[in-house]
Amino acid sequence: MSLIRTQAIVSVTIPGHDLRRAAESLKQALLPYPEARIVALTQKTNWMTSFMGTTALLAAIDYTPAPEAL
Repeated sequence: MSLIRTQAIVSVTIPGHDLRRAAESLKQALLPYPEARIVALTQKTNWMTSFMGTTALLAAIDYTPAPEAL
């Protein structure tokens, strides 16, 4: 999937394994994107992040840019 001007990849990483807190962090990260719509969501993990106790979410989003940005 290639990104166009109205798409972005957003990632958040939080300490611990609390998905509810990760989801709240993702909501906060989406605030700069007007009318953001999550197209794809995945949890990024590997042995090191599991060992360190962090949770990372990656989201591909579509959004509506401000009219002056068009």
